[in-house]
Amino acid sequence: MVDGERRGSDVPDRLFAYGTLMEGFVRHRLLGPAALEAPGRVRGSLLDLGGYPGVVLDDGGWVQGELYRVPDLAARLARLDRAEGYDPADQAGSLYLRRRVAVHVADGPPWDAWLYVYNGPAGGRPRISSGDWRAHVTARRTASP
Repeated sequence: MVDGERRGSDVPDRLFAYGTLMEGFVRHRLLGPAALEAPGRVRGSLLDLGGYPGVVLDDGGWVQGELYRVPDLAARLARLDRAEGYDPADQAGSLYLRRRVAVHVADGPPWDAWLYVYNGPAGGRPRISSGDWRAHVTARRTASP
């Protein structure tokens, strides 16, 4: 990691994945030549929306995930936005919003990265107390007969 690329860059070339964009999940291929930089976490609450999770940015805890550097991220954002249900021209009608967040990693100050934040009603959605979608999915599979 290059120190000059820490917080404050104009347009982050990093994305924080906490659900279906993580390694081993269905949408990971959309990240193309992404390089996993580190496990990370963001402040917020992780919700179980059924087949996928959603993050709400609040002080509810920590959401675990993966910080990726995506060299061609600017060229990929429109496709990622469509896949995540984000329309910059209709934010109110979008399922997710793409926001810049501080991703905390073990080896230093936070990194700026893009994150898809859930934009639907959080009420009544089960909160995943561990903040870890991978662990939640694994536990759900092992609990099923």
